[in-house]
Amino acid sequence: MIRSQNHDSVSSNKRINTCDHGSSTPWSNPNHDVLFLVMMKLGVIDFFAFNRVCKLWRSLSLSNKNMFMASKPPMLMYIRNTHYKKKEYWLEDFDGRNFKITLPHSRRTIYVGLTCCYLILYGWGTSDFWLVNPITRHELHFPFVPSDVYSSVSILRAILVFSSSISKYVFLITKRFSRQIWFSIAGKGDWNDVSSNFHILDIHAFKEKIYTLHYGSHPWDVRHICEMRLNPEPKLMLLKTKDFLKQELYYPKFVSSDEKLYVMETISTDSSNKIHELDFGEMRWVPFEETRDEYAFFNCAFGPGAAVKRMSFVDSQ
Repeated sequence: MIRSQNHDSVSSNKRINTCDHGSSTPWSNPNHDVLFLVMMKLGVIDFFAFNRVCKLWRSLSLSNKNMFMASKPPMLMYIRNTHYKKKEYWLEDFDGRNFKITLPHSRRTIYVGLTCCYLILYGWGTSDFWLVNPITRHELHFPFVPSDVYSSVSILRAILVFSSSISKYVFLITKRFSRQIWFSIAGKGDWNDVSSNFHILDIHAFKEKIYTLHYGSHPWDVRHICEMRLNPEPKLMLLKTKDFLKQELYYPKFVSSDEKLYVMETISTDSSNKIHELDFGEMRWVPFEETRDEYAFFNCAFGPGAAVKRMSFVDSQ
């Protein structure tokens, strides 16, 4: 594939003059409705640049951020190595425009996953995790990672959640087929762990709760689902369901939309026949054929999957 050479750089070296430190200029205070229409026509990268122009524009963008982001299709991110063995991070928007990203702490780290719009970078020499948002450049640091936490990208499962009870981000890690979950609170620098009686297949955040998927003594045993609670004492609670997931889901993982939680097979050539929704009202697993919702399911090898309605994006052009 030939990509456009007209690349826009997203870097902290770029500075945007704001009107916060002086008198307002004519272009900084246009009609509110006109400004809103202009903002909704922007791309995602331009939107965050718009956010940094002045207080008025920042207030408008923040108050309408959820609406704006919901109206935009997903962006493609890809990583490539240069001739000098230096990683380059790129974003591609829905219109095919390419943006080169300059990320802090990307040297001597390996990309191991994605969670809540944060890239998960692991430092081999420093034994720490950096979570970096490639667009806003906000970052979280989790140092002093225990030696038995990280071993292979392929079996690592990691999520970031915001705990409203402590008003802090919490980073949780497990390894597929292990029986432990490690977690660290942002800014604390220490790690704790929770043990499970069952082998862990996946961990997922959904509607401000943390769910884990398990199997028993053998990989072909029935699947169990637990809810992990951090307060007042970290623990896993087995959820009772009226039925069990089929054993044929050999390599399942969680996938969610805004309102529904699914489990899907990730190695099947016909995975559409191996998707189940958890009906929280009935506490039972419903095969995908019964849901009749027009969702597209996406699977990521090193990150969470997603279930997206095919017509969920509004054409803002």
